[in-house]
Amino acid sequence: MVKFAVEQKVYRIGDVEIGGQPGERPTVLIGSLFFGGHAIVRDRQRGLFDEAKAECLLEREAAVAAETGNPRFVDVVGDTGEALIRYLEFVACHCAAPLLVDSPSPQARLEAVRHFCGSEVMPRLIYNSIDEHCTDEELAALREYGVKSAVLLALSNRAVRPVDRLALLRDCLLPAAQRAGIENILVDTGVLDIPSVGWAAEAIRLVKEELGYPTGCAPANAIYLWKKMRAKGAPAFEAASAVVFTLPQSLGANFIFYGPMRNAPWAYPAAATMDAMIAHTGRLNKVRPVTQTHPLYRIF
Repeated sequence: MVKFAVEQKVYRIGDVEIGGQPGERPTVLIGSLFFGGHAIVRDRQRGLFDEAKAECLLEREAAVAAETGNPRFVDVVGDTGEALIRYLEFVACHCAAPLLVDSPSPQARLEAVRHFCGSEVMPRLIYNSIDEHCTDEELAALREYGVKSAVLLALSNRAVRPVDRLALLRDCLLPAAQRAGIENILVDTGVLDIPSVGWAAEAIRLVKEELGYPTGCAPANAIYLWKKMRAKGAPAFEAASAVVFTLPQSLGANFIFYGPMRNAPWAYPAAATMDAMIAHTGRLNKVRPVTQTHPLYRIF
Protein backbone atom coordinates (compact mmCIF):
# COMPACT_ATOMS: atom_id res chain seq x y z
CA MET A 1 0.00 0.00 0.00
CA VAL A 2 1.06 3.64 -0.49
CA LYS A 3 2.85 5.91 1.96
CA PHE A 4 3.28 9.45 0.70
CA ALA A 5 6.55 11.33 1.24
CA VAL A 6 4.94 14.78 1.32
CA GLU A 7 3.19 15.95 4.49
CA GLN A 8 -0.50 15.05 4.33
CA LYS A 9 -3.05 17.71 5.27
CA VAL A 10 -5.73 16.85 7.82
CA TYR A 11 -8.89 18.91 8.34
CA ARG A 12 -11.61 18.78 10.95
CA ILE A 13 -15.01 19.62 9.48
CA GLY A 14 -17.76 19.42 12.06
CA ASP A 15 -16.90 16.35 14.12
CA VAL A 16 -15.07 14.52 11.29
CA GLU A 17 -11.34 14.43 10.64
CA ILE A 18 -10.36 13.80 7.02
CA GLY A 19 -6.96 13.38 5.36
CA GLY A 20 -3.60 11.97 6.32
CA GLN A 21 -1.68 8.89 5.29
CA PRO A 22 -3.53 5.78 4.08
CA GLY A 23 -4.25 3.65 7.12
CA GLU A 24 -4.41 6.49 9.65
CA ARG A 25 -8.08 7.46 9.28
CA PRO A 26 -11.04 5.61 7.81
CA THR A 27 -12.38 6.63 4.43
CA VAL A 28 -15.19 9.18 4.72
CA LEU A 29 -18.24 7.91 2.87
CA ILE A 30 -20.64 10.30 1.19
CA GLY A 31 -24.19 9.26 0.39
CA SER A 32 -26.65 11.43 -1.51
CA LEU A 33 -30.19 12.56 -0.71
CA PHE A 34 -32.77 14.42 -2.85
CA PHE A 35 -30.83 13.83 -6.08
CA GLY A 36 -32.55 13.89 -9.47
CA GLY A 37 -35.06 11.06 -9.63
CA HIS A 38 -35.05 10.39 -5.88
CA ALA A 39 -38.47 8.91 -5.24
CA ILE A 40 -38.89 10.52 -1.82
CA VAL A 41 -39.01 14.01 -3.38
CA ARG A 42 -42.51 15.29 -4.14
CA ASP A 43 -41.77 18.80 -5.37
CA ARG A 44 -38.27 19.52 -6.66
CA GLN A 45 -38.80 23.28 -6.95
CA ARG A 46 -40.02 23.85 -3.40
CA GLY A 47 -38.16 20.97 -1.79
CA LEU A 48 -41.11 18.99 -0.49
CA PHE A 49 -40.37 15.37 0.36
CA ASP A 50 -41.32 12.35 2.47
CA GLU A 51 -39.68 13.26 5.77
CA ALA A 52 -40.25 9.86 7.37
CA LYS A 53 -38.42 8.07 4.55
CA ALA A 54 -35.58 10.58 4.59
CA GLU A 55 -35.17 10.15 8.34
CA CYS A 56 -35.18 6.38 7.92
CA LEU A 57 -32.36 6.58 5.37
CA LEU A 58 -30.30 8.80 7.68
CA GLU A 59 -30.85 6.50 10.66
CA ARG A 60 -29.94 3.39 8.71
CA GLU A 61 -26.75 5.01 7.44
CA ALA A 62 -25.84 6.17 10.95
CA ALA A 63 -26.19 2.61 12.23
CA VAL A 64 -23.93 1.05 9.60
CA ALA A 65 -21.40 3.89 9.96
CA ALA A 66 -21.22 3.22 13.71
CA GLU A 67 -20.81 -0.48 13.01
CA THR A 68 -17.88 -0.11 10.60
CA GLY A 69 -16.23 3.01 12.01
CA ASN A 70 -16.36 4.96 8.75
CA PRO A 71 -17.33 8.63 9.20
CA ARG A 72 -19.92 10.15 6.90
CA PHE A 73 -20.68 13.33 5.05
CA VAL A 74 -24.17 13.80 3.59
CA ASP A 75 -24.45 15.03 0.01
CA VAL A 76 -27.59 17.21 -0.03
CA VAL A 77 -28.72 17.92 -3.60
CA GLY A 78 -31.29 20.53 -4.58
CA ASP A 79 -32.50 22.01 -7.85
CA THR A 80 -33.36 25.43 -6.43
CA GLY A 81 -32.20 27.59 -3.55
CA GLU A 82 -35.54 27.17 -1.79
CA ALA A 83 -35.39 23.38 -2.07
CA LEU A 84 -31.75 23.13 -1.07
CA ILE A 85 -32.28 25.26 2.03
CA ARG A 86 -35.26 23.15 3.10
CA TYR A 87 -33.31 19.91 2.59
CA LEU A 88 -30.26 21.18 4.47
CA GLU A 89 -32.35 22.39 7.41
CA PHE A 90 -33.98 18.97 7.70
CA VAL A 91 -30.74 16.98 7.47
CA ALA A 92 -28.93 19.32 9.88
CA CYS A 93 -31.66 18.67 12.44
CA HIS A 94 -31.48 14.89 12.06
CA CYS A 95 -27.75 14.23 12.02
CA ALA A 96 -24.51 15.84 13.16
CA ALA A 97 -22.51 15.01 10.02
CA PRO A 98 -20.94 17.59 7.72
CA LEU A 99 -23.24 18.46 4.81
CA LEU A 100 -22.35 19.03 1.17
CA VAL A 101 -24.20 21.94 -0.42
CA ASP A 102 -24.80 20.42 -3.84
CA SER A 103 -26.76 21.63 -6.86
CA PRO A 104 -26.33 21.83 -10.61
CA SER A 105 -27.13 25.53 -10.14
CA PRO A 106 -24.42 27.80 -8.67
CA GLN A 107 -27.16 30.28 -7.80
CA ALA A 108 -28.95 27.67 -5.69
CA ARG A 109 -25.74 26.77 -3.87
CA LEU A 110 -25.01 30.42 -3.12
CA GLU A 111 -28.56 31.05 -1.90
CA ALA A 112 -28.14 28.16 0.51
CA VAL A 113 -24.80 29.24 1.98
CA ARG A 114 -26.08 32.81 2.26
CA HIS A 115 -29.10 31.53 4.21
CA PHE A 116 -26.88 29.69 6.72
CA CYS A 117 -24.23 32.43 6.95
CA GLY A 118 -23.38 33.00 10.62
CA SER A 119 -25.53 30.10 11.85
CA GLU A 120 -24.37 27.12 13.90
CA VAL A 121 -24.80 24.94 10.81
CA MET A 122 -22.31 26.94 8.73
CA PRO A 123 -19.11 25.23 9.99
CA ARG A 124 -20.57 21.89 8.85
CA LEU A 125 -21.25 23.01 5.28
CA ILE A 126 -19.02 21.98 2.37
CA TYR A 127 -19.51 23.77 -0.94
CA ASN A 128 -19.76 21.29 -3.83
CA SER A 129 -18.06 22.36 -5.92
CA ILE A 130 -15.49 24.82 -7.29
CA ASP A 131 -14.60 23.90 -10.87
CA GLU A 132 -12.86 25.57 -13.80
CA HIS A 133 -16.05 27.45 -14.70
CA CYS A 134 -16.37 29.18 -11.32
CA THR A 135 -16.85 32.91 -11.81
CA ASP A 136 -15.21 35.74 -9.89
CA GLU A 137 -18.66 36.66 -8.58
CA GLU A 138 -19.17 33.16 -7.19
CA LEU A 139 -15.77 33.14 -5.52
CA ALA A 140 -16.36 36.60 -4.03
CA ALA A 141 -19.72 35.45 -2.64
CA LEU A 142 -18.13 32.40 -1.00
CA ARG A 143 -15.64 34.67 0.74
CA GLU A 144 -18.37 37.11 1.77
CA TYR A 145 -20.57 34.37 3.25
CA GLY A 146 -17.69 32.80 5.15
CA VAL A 147 -17.58 29.41 3.45
CA LYS A 148 -14.49 27.60 4.77
CA SER A 149 -14.82 24.12 3.23
CA ALA A 150 -15.20 23.19 -0.44
CA VAL A 151 -14.74 20.40 -2.94
CA LEU A 152 -12.51 21.26 -5.90
CA LEU A 153 -13.45 19.31 -9.04
CA ALA A 154 -10.19 18.51 -10.82
CA LEU A 155 -11.64 17.33 -14.12
CA SER A 156 -12.54 19.04 -17.38
CA ASN A 157 -12.70 18.33 -21.09
CA ARG A 158 -9.17 19.69 -21.33
CA ALA A 159 -7.89 17.85 -18.26
CA VAL A 160 -8.73 14.16 -18.51
CA ARG A 161 -5.36 12.44 -18.07
CA PRO A 162 -4.24 12.23 -14.42
CA VAL A 163 -1.28 14.58 -14.88
CA ASP A 164 -3.56 17.15 -16.52
CA ARG A 165 -6.01 16.97 -13.62
CA LEU A 166 -3.14 17.70 -11.26
CA ALA A 167 -2.15 20.69 -13.42
CA LEU A 168 -5.76 21.96 -13.46
CA LEU A 169 -5.82 21.76 -9.68
CA ARG A 170 -2.51 23.50 -9.20
CA ASP A 171 -2.87 26.21 -11.84
CA CYS A 172 -6.60 27.02 -11.71
CA LEU A 173 -8.55 25.54 -8.81
CA LEU A 174 -6.22 26.17 -5.89
CA PRO A 175 -5.81 29.88 -6.78
CA ALA A 176 -9.61 30.09 -7.12
CA ALA A 177 -10.09 28.49 -3.69
CA GLN A 178 -7.61 30.95 -2.21
CA ARG A 179 -9.57 33.89 -3.67
CA ALA A 180 -12.73 32.43 -2.14
CA GLY A 181 -11.16 32.14 1.30
CA ILE A 182 -11.46 28.35 1.42
CA GLU A 183 -9.42 26.75 4.21
CA ASN A 184 -10.51 23.10 4.07
CA ILE A 185 -9.81 21.90 0.53
CA LEU A 186 -11.15 18.52 -0.63
CA VAL A 187 -10.10 17.43 -4.12
CA ASP A 188 -12.47 15.38 -6.30
CA THR A 189 -10.55 13.93 -9.24
CA GLY A 190 -13.74 13.25 -11.21
CA VAL A 191 -15.17 10.14 -12.85
CA LEU A 192 -16.57 9.85 -16.38
CA ASP A 193 -17.37 6.13 -16.68
CA ILE A 194 -16.36 2.82 -15.14
CA PRO A 195 -13.02 2.43 -16.97
CA SER A 196 -12.08 6.01 -16.03
CA VAL A 197 -12.20 5.16 -12.32
CA GLY A 198 -8.66 3.84 -12.76
CA TRP A 199 -7.52 7.25 -14.05
CA ALA A 200 -9.38 8.98 -11.21
CA ALA A 201 -7.60 6.72 -8.72
CA GLU A 202 -4.22 7.46 -10.30
CA ALA A 203 -5.03 11.19 -10.14
CA ILE A 204 -5.79 10.75 -6.43
CA ARG A 205 -2.34 9.22 -5.94
CA LEU A 206 -0.70 12.11 -7.81
CA VAL A 207 -2.53 14.80 -5.81
CA LYS A 208 -1.71 13.12 -2.52
CA GLU A 209 1.89 12.54 -3.57
CA GLU A 210 2.50 16.09 -4.85
CA LEU A 211 0.26 18.29 -2.70
CA GLY A 212 -1.06 16.26 0.24
CA TYR A 213 -4.70 17.40 0.10
CA PRO A 214 -7.54 15.11 1.18
CA THR A 215 -8.67 13.62 -2.11
CA GLY A 216 -11.33 11.27 -3.44
CA CYS A 217 -13.84 10.80 -6.22
CA ALA A 218 -17.42 9.83 -7.05
CA PRO A 219 -17.50 6.35 -8.65
CA ALA A 220 -21.25 6.38 -8.08
CA ASN A 221 -21.54 8.81 -10.99
CA ALA A 222 -20.52 5.95 -13.27
CA ILE A 223 -22.03 2.78 -11.84
CA TYR A 224 -25.59 3.79 -12.72
CA LEU A 225 -24.52 4.29 -16.34
CA TRP A 226 -23.19 0.70 -16.40
CA LYS A 227 -26.16 -0.82 -18.21
CA LYS A 228 -24.83 -4.36 -18.61
CA MET A 229 -24.10 -4.77 -14.92
CA ARG A 230 -27.29 -3.03 -13.78
CA ALA A 231 -29.26 -5.45 -15.94
CA LYS A 232 -27.85 -8.37 -13.93
CA GLY A 233 -29.43 -7.03 -10.75
CA ALA A 234 -28.46 -8.02 -7.22
CA PRO A 235 -26.09 -9.33 -6.01
CA ALA A 236 -23.91 -8.97 -9.13
CA PHE A 237 -24.43 -5.22 -9.40
CA GLU A 238 -23.58 -4.56 -5.75
CA ALA A 239 -20.54 -6.85 -5.83
CA ALA A 240 -19.13 -5.21 -8.96
CA SER A 241 -19.91 -1.74 -7.63
CA ALA A 242 -18.09 -2.51 -4.38
CA VAL A 243 -14.94 -3.21 -6.40
CA VAL A 244 -15.35 0.09 -8.26
CA PHE A 245 -15.83 1.99 -4.99
CA THR A 246 -12.81 0.48 -3.24
CA LEU A 247 -10.21 0.75 -6.02
CA PRO A 248 -9.55 4.47 -5.32
CA GLN A 249 -9.00 3.67 -1.63
CA SER A 250 -6.07 1.44 -2.58
CA LEU A 251 -4.33 4.49 -4.08
CA GLY A 252 -4.99 6.79 -1.15
CA ALA A 253 -8.56 8.13 -1.42
CA ASN A 254 -9.79 9.88 1.73
CA PHE A 255 -13.43 10.04 0.64
CA ILE A 256 -15.78 8.23 -1.71
CA PHE A 257 -19.17 9.34 -3.02
CA TYR A 258 -21.09 6.05 -2.92
CA GLY A 259 -24.29 7.31 -4.55
CA PRO A 260 -27.85 7.09 -3.21
CA MET A 261 -27.93 6.66 0.55
CA ARG A 262 -29.91 3.45 0.12
CA ASN A 263 -26.55 1.86 -0.87
CA ALA A 264 -25.18 2.30 2.66
CA PRO A 265 -25.80 -1.31 3.85
CA TRP A 266 -23.35 -2.72 1.29
CA ALA A 267 -21.13 0.30 0.51
CA TYR A 268 -19.94 0.74 4.10
CA PRO A 269 -18.83 -2.87 4.68
CA ALA A 270 -16.96 -2.84 1.36
CA ALA A 271 -15.10 0.39 2.20
CA ALA A 272 -14.43 -0.73 5.76
CA THR A 273 -12.88 -3.99 4.59
CA MET A 274 -10.50 -2.13 2.29
CA ASP A 275 -9.69 0.34 5.08
CA ALA A 276 -8.86 -2.50 7.45
CA MET A 277 -6.52 -4.17 4.95
CA ILE A 278 -4.79 -0.86 4.17
CA ALA A 279 -4.35 -0.10 7.88
CA HIS A 280 -2.92 -3.52 8.63
CA THR A 281 -0.47 -3.25 5.72
CA GLY A 282 0.47 0.26 6.86
CA ARG A 283 2.21 -1.24 9.89
CA LEU A 284 5.01 -2.28 7.53
CA ASN A 285 5.61 1.46 6.95
CA LYS A 286 5.11 2.38 10.63
CA VAL A 287 1.69 3.89 9.88
CA ARG A 288 -1.05 3.06 12.37
CA PRO A 289 -4.66 4.13 12.85
CA VAL A 290 -5.00 7.31 14.89
CA THR A 291 -8.46 6.37 16.17
CA GLN A 292 -9.73 3.37 18.10
CA THR A 293 -12.90 3.41 16.01
CA HIS A 294 -11.00 2.52 12.82
CA PRO A 295 -12.57 -0.36 10.83
CA LEU A 296 -9.47 -2.44 11.55
CA TYR A 297 -10.73 -2.68 15.14
CA ARG A 298 -14.45 -2.77 14.34
CA ILE A 299 -15.16 -5.34 11.63
CA PHE A 300 -13.04 -8.32 12.71
